[in-house]
Amino acid sequence: MTDVLPMTGESHYQVLGLEPRATSEQIDKAYRFHLGLYAEETLATYSLLDADELRLARARVHEAFEVLSDPARRYEYDVSQGFISAGALVLPFPTTTPPAAPSPVVAPEPLSAAPVRPPLRVLPDPVNGEALRRYREERGVSLRDIAAQSKIGVRFLEYIEADRYPLLPAPVYLRGFVQEYARAVGLDPRKTAESYMAGVPRQA
Repeated sequence: MTDVLPMTGESHYQVLGLEPRATSEQIDKAYRFHLGLYAEETLATYSLLDADELRLARARVHEAFEVLSDPARRYEYDVSQGFISAGALVLPFPTTTPPAAPSPVVAPEPLSAAPVRPPLRVLPDPVNGEALRRYREERGVSLRDIAAQSKIGVRFLEYIEADRYPLLPAPVYLRGFVQEYARAVGLDPRKTAESYMAGVPRQA
Protein backbone atom coordinates (compact mmCIF):
# COMPACT_ATOMS: atom_id res chain seq x y z
CA MET A 1 0.00 0.00 0.00
CA THR A 2 2.92 2.39 0.59
CA ASP A 3 6.69 2.46 0.96
CA VAL A 4 8.22 0.51 3.84
CA LEU A 5 9.15 3.71 5.69
CA PRO A 6 7.21 6.99 5.24
CA MET A 7 9.46 9.73 3.95
CA THR A 8 9.80 13.12 5.61
CA GLY A 9 7.27 15.61 4.24
CA GLU A 10 4.61 13.06 3.35
CA SER A 11 1.00 13.94 4.03
CA HIS A 12 -1.11 11.88 6.43
CA TYR A 13 -2.75 10.28 3.39
CA GLN A 14 0.62 9.26 1.95
CA VAL A 15 1.68 7.81 5.30
CA LEU A 16 -1.33 5.48 5.12
CA GLY A 17 -1.06 4.96 1.34
CA LEU A 18 -4.42 6.62 0.65
CA GLU A 19 -5.95 9.22 -1.65
CA PRO A 20 -7.44 12.41 -0.09
CA ARG A 21 -10.99 11.24 -0.85
CA ALA A 22 -10.58 7.96 1.06
CA THR A 23 -13.59 6.76 3.04
CA SER A 24 -13.55 6.20 6.80
CA GLU A 25 -13.58 2.44 6.18
CA GLN A 26 -10.51 2.72 3.93
CA ILE A 27 -8.72 4.83 6.55
CA ASP A 28 -9.40 2.28 9.28
CA LYS A 29 -8.28 -0.61 7.06
CA ALA A 30 -5.08 1.19 6.06
CA TYR A 31 -4.32 2.04 9.69
CA ARG A 32 -4.57 -1.59 10.78
CA PHE A 33 -2.50 -2.72 7.81
CA HIS A 34 0.33 -0.33 8.63
CA LEU A 35 0.29 -1.19 12.33
CA GLY A 36 0.95 -4.77 11.31
CA LEU A 37 3.54 -3.70 8.75
CA TYR A 38 5.58 -1.82 11.33
CA ALA A 39 5.25 -4.34 14.15
CA GLU A 40 8.63 -5.28 15.57
CA GLU A 41 8.14 -8.94 14.79
CA THR A 42 7.21 -8.34 11.14
CA LEU A 43 9.72 -10.10 8.90
CA ALA A 44 9.11 -7.66 6.02
CA THR A 45 10.61 -4.76 7.98
CA TYR A 46 12.76 -6.47 10.60
CA SER A 47 15.87 -6.56 8.44
CA LEU A 48 15.31 -3.08 6.95
CA LEU A 49 14.51 -0.90 9.96
CA ASP A 50 16.05 -0.62 13.39
CA ALA A 51 14.00 -0.24 16.57
CA ASP A 52 14.02 3.58 16.50
CA GLU A 53 12.89 3.66 12.87
CA LEU A 54 10.05 1.26 13.63
CA ARG A 55 8.89 3.42 16.55
CA LEU A 56 9.01 6.51 14.35
CA ALA A 57 7.03 4.80 11.61
CA ARG A 58 4.36 3.62 14.06
CA ALA A 59 4.14 7.10 15.60
CA ARG A 60 3.51 8.65 12.19
CA VAL A 61 0.88 6.03 11.39
CA HIS A 62 -0.88 6.77 14.71
CA GLU A 63 -0.74 10.51 14.09
CA ALA A 64 -2.16 10.17 10.58
CA PHE A 65 -5.00 7.97 11.81
CA GLU A 66 -5.92 10.27 14.71
CA VAL A 67 -6.32 13.21 12.34
CA LEU A 68 -8.03 11.46 9.42
CA SER A 69 -10.46 9.41 11.53
CA ASP A 70 -11.91 12.55 13.17
CA PRO A 71 -14.26 14.39 10.73
CA ALA A 72 -13.59 17.85 12.15
CA ARG A 73 -9.81 17.45 12.40
CA ARG A 74 -9.66 15.90 8.92
CA TYR A 75 -11.58 18.84 7.47
CA GLU A 76 -9.21 21.33 9.08
CA TYR A 77 -6.18 19.32 7.92
CA ASP A 78 -7.41 19.08 4.32
CA VAL A 79 -8.00 22.84 4.22
CA SER A 80 -4.55 23.54 5.69
CA GLN A 81 -2.86 21.26 3.15
CA GLY A 82 -4.77 22.67 0.19
CA PHE A 83 -6.68 19.48 -0.58
CA ILE A 84 -9.93 21.46 -0.38
CA SER A 85 -10.88 25.13 -0.11
CA ALA A 86 -12.76 26.46 2.88
CA GLY A 87 -13.80 29.58 0.97
CA ALA A 88 -14.83 32.44 3.23
CA LEU A 89 -16.32 30.19 5.90
CA VAL A 90 -14.58 30.29 9.28
CA LEU A 91 -14.72 26.93 11.03
CA PRO A 92 -15.50 27.16 14.77
CA PHE A 93 -13.98 23.79 15.64
CA PRO A 94 -12.57 23.68 19.20
CA THR A 95 -9.05 22.39 19.73
CA THR A 96 -9.18 19.55 22.21
CA THR A 97 -7.27 16.41 23.05
CA PRO A 98 -7.27 14.15 19.95
CA PRO A 99 -9.18 10.86 20.16
CA ALA A 100 -7.18 7.81 21.15
CA ALA A 101 -6.45 5.13 18.58
CA PRO A 102 -8.58 1.98 18.77
CA SER A 103 -7.55 -0.42 21.51
CA PRO A 104 -6.13 -3.81 20.55
CA VAL A 105 -8.68 -6.55 20.05
CA VAL A 106 -9.20 -8.51 23.26
CA ALA A 107 -11.25 -11.54 24.14
CA PRO A 108 -14.92 -10.61 24.76
CA GLU A 109 -16.43 -10.77 28.21
CA PRO A 110 -18.93 -13.54 28.94
CA LEU A 111 -22.40 -12.71 27.66
CA SER A 112 -23.77 -12.60 31.19
CA ALA A 113 -21.39 -9.77 32.08
CA ALA A 114 -22.03 -7.67 28.96
CA PRO A 115 -23.91 -4.43 29.66
CA VAL A 116 -27.34 -4.09 28.10
CA ARG A 117 -27.44 -1.11 25.76
CA PRO A 118 -30.62 0.39 24.35
CA PRO A 119 -31.01 -0.21 20.60
CA LEU A 120 -30.18 2.70 18.31
CA ARG A 121 -33.19 4.42 16.78
CA VAL A 122 -33.75 4.66 13.05
CA LEU A 123 -35.81 7.56 11.74
CA PRO A 124 -38.18 6.91 8.81
CA ASP A 125 -36.95 7.93 5.36
CA PRO A 126 -36.26 10.50 4.21
CA VAL A 127 -34.15 11.98 7.00
CA ASN A 128 -33.64 15.72 6.63
CA GLY A 129 -32.54 18.54 8.88
CA GLU A 130 -36.03 19.16 10.24
CA ALA A 131 -36.43 15.50 11.25
CA LEU A 132 -33.07 15.58 13.00
CA ARG A 133 -33.96 18.79 14.85
CA ARG A 134 -37.31 17.41 16.05
CA TYR A 135 -35.71 14.22 17.32
CA ARG A 136 -32.90 16.12 19.04
CA GLU A 137 -35.37 18.40 20.82
CA GLU A 138 -37.50 15.40 21.88
CA ARG A 139 -34.40 13.93 23.50
CA GLY A 140 -33.60 17.23 25.24
CA VAL A 141 -30.16 17.48 23.61
CA SER A 142 -28.77 20.89 22.68
CA LEU A 143 -26.56 21.67 19.72
CA ARG A 144 -23.82 22.65 22.15
CA ASP A 145 -24.07 19.19 23.73
CA ILE A 146 -23.57 17.61 20.31
CA ALA A 147 -20.70 19.97 19.49
CA ALA A 148 -18.93 19.12 22.74
CA GLN A 149 -19.23 15.39 22.08
CA SER A 150 -18.56 15.35 18.34
CA LYS A 151 -16.01 18.20 18.12
CA ILE A 152 -18.07 19.65 15.23
CA GLY A 153 -18.78 23.39 15.32
CA VAL A 154 -22.28 24.53 16.29
CA ARG A 155 -22.51 26.51 13.04
CA PHE A 156 -22.22 23.36 10.95
CA LEU A 157 -24.78 21.57 13.11
CA GLU A 158 -27.18 24.46 12.51
CA TYR A 159 -26.55 24.23 8.76
CA ILE A 160 -27.30 20.48 8.83
CA GLU A 161 -30.61 21.03 10.62
CA ALA A 162 -31.53 23.85 8.24
CA ASP A 163 -30.54 21.82 5.14
CA ARG A 164 -28.34 24.70 4.02
CA TYR A 165 -26.50 22.53 1.52
CA PRO A 166 -24.43 25.30 -0.16
CA LEU A 167 -22.78 26.08 3.20
CA LEU A 168 -22.01 22.48 4.11
CA PRO A 169 -18.67 20.76 3.30
CA ALA A 170 -18.12 18.19 0.57
CA PRO A 171 -20.10 14.92 0.88
CA VAL A 172 -17.10 12.91 2.16
CA TYR A 173 -16.95 15.24 5.20
CA LEU A 174 -20.69 15.87 5.53
CA ARG A 175 -21.38 12.15 5.88
CA GLY A 176 -18.98 11.99 8.84
CA PHE A 177 -20.60 15.06 10.43
CA VAL A 178 -24.09 13.54 10.18
CA GLN A 179 -22.84 10.26 11.63
CA GLU A 180 -21.39 12.09 14.64
CA TYR A 181 -24.63 14.04 15.06
CA ALA A 182 -26.65 10.82 14.98
CA ARG A 183 -24.34 9.10 17.45
CA ALA A 184 -24.70 11.99 19.90
CA VAL A 185 -28.52 11.79 19.96
CA GLY A 186 -28.87 7.99 19.97
CA LEU A 187 -29.65 7.39 16.29
CA ASP A 188 -28.08 4.73 14.11
CA PRO A 189 -25.10 6.63 12.58
CA ARG A 190 -24.79 4.68 9.33
CA LYS A 191 -28.49 4.53 8.43
CA THR A 192 -29.09 8.14 9.45
CA ALA A 193 -26.20 9.39 7.32
CA GLU A 194 -27.25 7.29 4.32
CA SER A 195 -30.80 8.63 4.47
CA TYR A 196 -29.70 12.24 4.91
CA MET A 197 -27.09 12.07 2.15
CA ALA A 198 -29.68 10.66 -0.25
CA GLY A 199 -31.43 14.02 -0.10
CA VAL A 200 -28.33 16.18 -0.58
CA PRO A 201 -28.24 17.73 -4.08
CA ARG A 202 -25.33 16.51 -6.17
CA GLN A 203 -22.66 19.13 -6.74
CA ALA A 204 -22.12 20.24 -10.32
